[in-house]
Amino acid sequence: MAVHNNIEKNLLTMYKKMHLGNCTECSKCKDENKGLSNPVGCWLVGNEFQQQDKRIMFVGKNARGYSDGPTGEKVFDDSRELWNEKKWAYWDYTRAIVKKVFCVDSPEYIAFTNMIKCNNSHDIDTTTKSMKDHCIANLKILRNEIMVINPTHIIFYTGRYYDDYIEKVFDCFNEKNNTIKRVGKKDMPWREAEVKIGDTWLNVLRVWHPERKKKVDYVDAVSDWILTTS
Repeated sequence: MAVHNNIEKNLLTMYKKMHLGNCTECSKCKDENKGLSNPVGCWLVGNEFQQQDKRIMFVGKNARGYSDGPTGEKVFDDSRELWNEKKWAYWDYTRAIVKKVFCVDSPEYIAFTNMIKCNNSHDIDTTTKSMKDHCIANLKILRNEIMVINPTHIIFYTGRYYDDYIEKVFDCFNEKNNTIKRVGKKDMPWREAEVKIGDTWLNVLRVWHPERKKKVDYVDAVSDWILTTS
């Protein structure tokens, strides 16, 4: 087990200072939402991330299917193994996007995390409004991760059901496009924005979770957005 770079080290320091999993907000959330797992922080921040002109951060909904917490160094190693082993769309489509954008199949060029740090299901997203309020709006864990990671582009794999909470993460949210894109035989909600956090402006894209979407169309759409935004 190892911390791979300074950003990952700084994230662990931040989680410790916030008492992630044991703070007041986490305790209230556990009381209101029974059976929650230990919190899982950022999956990883790649060793080549900081050197990129476009620093891409992917954000899922919650950390389903991972229960080897609480978060720590082991998550960073496990995530790199999941990258290579798992065929779930969540990992596999992200790999394809990275390969198209950076011409290499490696997690070391991106950051990957989730909006919600705990879960009580390995199969479906059972996140409640209470969990969103405590984790995103009150504890502001995702906002703090973004401040540490410092991306230029964020892709939210969250669908429409987290939109209000995505806006709460940022100091300014300027919507540029809120439309539908055709992905295979399905219509995918597609939302673009320029956002500000602290003194930094960055690009945001909100799409569906990759599961059960036509891979080629999905990967092409997200990759093209990355490549054509500054």
